[in-house]
Amino acid sequence: MSPAARLLLTAALFASGGALLKLCDFPSLQRAGLRAGIAAAMIFALLPEARRWPNARILRLWPAYFGATVLFVVANSLTTAANAIFLQSAAPLWIVLLGPWLVHERPQRRDLVTLLGVGAGMALFFFAPAQVQATAPEPRLGDWFAIASGVSYALLLLGMRWLSRRGPGEASAAIAWGNLLTCPVALLLLPAFGQSPVLGTGRDWAVIVVLGTLQVGLAYAILVRAIAHVPAMRASLIMMVEPVLNSLVAWLVHGETPHWLAALGGALILGTILMTSLLARPAANRG
Repeated sequence: MSPAARLLLTAALFASGGALLKLCDFPSLQRAGLRAGIAAAMIFALLPEARRWPNARILRLWPAYFGATVLFVVANSLTTAANAIFLQSAAPLWIVLLGPWLVHERPQRRDLVTLLGVGAGMALFFFAPAQVQATAPEPRLGDWFAIASGVSYALLLLGMRWLSRRGPGEASAAIAWGNLLTCPVALLLLPAFGQSPVLGTGRDWAVIVVLGTLQVGLAYAILVRAIAHVPAMRASLIMMVEPVLNSLVAWLVHGETPHWLAALGGALILGTILMTSLLARPAANRG
C-alpha cells in the first residue's frame, strides 16, 4: 500500500470518532483517558519498534498528542461532530506557518493552491450559524476547544515528521507513549473540570474498545508508517477527507444535519483535494 493510500485509510478510521464518541455516556475526560489506554496497548502490540523507553525527543511530542486527542474529545462533547472535526482540520493552516520554522519544510506551490481551496471551504463552514442541539450543548465553547485541538494536531504531525528523521521507531514510540501517558493524566483531570468517573454500560465499554483499538490504535499505527515518506503539509492535506466522512457518519448515526454553508464548504474541501491529487499524479509519473 502506498503512503498516500495509508493516509487515506487512516483518515477513514479517524472519521468514525465523532459519531462513536457521542454514543458513549462516559464524561469526556474519562472517554479520552480510557480510549488512550486501550490505544497504547494496541500500538505497542502492532509496532515492535515502539517498545522502547522514551527519551527526551519522544516525550517532547506528548503535549501535542495530548492536546490533539483529549481536546478533540472535549470539543466533540460540546459542539457538533462537524464543527469539531472541521475546526481541528484547520491544521494545514498552522503547518504552513510553523512548518518552515520547526522542520524546515516549505510548502510546494501545489500545496498552497490546495490550501486556498481548503481555506475557502472552511470560510463557508464558519459562516454557518451555530445552533444548540442535544448532542452539542455548548457549541461556541466546543469550537474553541476544537481550534486548540487543531493547533496541537499540526504540532503533532510536524513532530512526527521531525522524529522520523532522527531514528527508526521514535515516531512510533512517541505515539504509543503519548497514549500511555494521556490515560492517567486525563483521568486525574476529571475533578478539575467538574467531572466524576462513572461505571458505564456495556454499550459504553464496547464503544470505548472500538475507539481505542481501531479509531486510534490501528489508525496511528498506519499513520506513523506513512508519515516518514510524505511531507507533513502534504499528509495533512491528503487526510482532509476525514472531516467530510466524519460529518457524514455523524449525520447518519445522530441526525446532526450541517447548515447548507457547512455542507458546501465540505464539498469544496473534498473536491479541491481530489483535484490536486489527480494533478499531482502525472507529475509523479514523469519523475
